[in-house]
Order: sequence, then C-alpha cells, then structure tokens
Amino acid sequence: MTLVVRRAAAAVAGAVCLTLGSLTAAYAAPSVAHDHAHDHQQHHKHATVLTLDLAKQSLLGTHQVLRAYLTDANGEPVRGARIHMFTPGHQNLCSQSTDANGEAVCDAPLAAPTEVANEVVNGFDARFDGSDELLPSQAHAPSTLVVGDI
Repeated sequence: MTLVVRRAAAAVAGAVCLTLGSLTAAYAAPSVAHDHAHDHQQHHKHATVLTLDLAKQSLLGTHQVLRAYLTDANGEPVRGARIHMFTPGHQNLCSQSTDANGEAVCDAPLAAPTEVANEVVNGFDARFDGSDELLPSQAHAPSTLVVGDI
C-alpha cells in the first residue's frame, strides 16, 4: 500500500489532504477553515460581454463621444455597472454607469496631446471591473476621425 501526501492550495494556511489508495481525507485546522458559502458564491459569477464604440471624435472640437454596452452571457443588458473608458496609454477619459439598456455614454474631453496620436493609431479601451455577481470584461474600439463636428 502506498501513502501519498499532497498539500492542497490551502496548505499554507494549515490544511492537509491525504490520499490512501482511492480514499482521500482532508483536514483544516479550525482557525483556518474556509467559509464554503462564500467560496461557492465566488465560483458562480456570471460572465459579461463589453463592447465599445467611438460614436464621434472631432479634430477641430475638444471632445469625443464614447459608447459602451455591457450585457451578461445571455445578451441581457446589465444596469448600474461602472464602465471606465481610456486610451491605450491608460489615460482615463471618462467613467460612466450603464443605464437600463446596458449602455454607458461619455462625452469625454480629447486626450492629452501626447495621447491623441496613440488614440488615432490604436483606438480606445473600456473596462468593467466586475462585481460580486459578475465577472470583469474589457473591450477595444478603433478610432474614427471626423473633421469638425457632425
């Protein structure tokens, strides 16, 4: 009979898992026992899908309109989620919460001069950081220039 001892991921906290043939026993000291209800919630977060659209960018103006949509994996809009929109160089352009349609619209100032070229070449990014129930997601959109306001 072979005794195999393996340490679980929680071994650092004092948990040990022993395997003897096909029998497995686990032990966690009371002071390091996990809240399994909390762990259960963490493993059942729902996926999200974030899309980003540059509605308008003006070379002669001083603003750009960014539009993001957040849905769950079933395509249902996510309401009240904070979306952060920024340049590829990580300059924050705006943050906005989604409405009942899962849409967040920002009328953002143009980026700093050093970032404008980066925007034109590389586009924009958006990020939803997730929540207790929802997984985070990111999106990218190419830049589209308009001379003057439309």
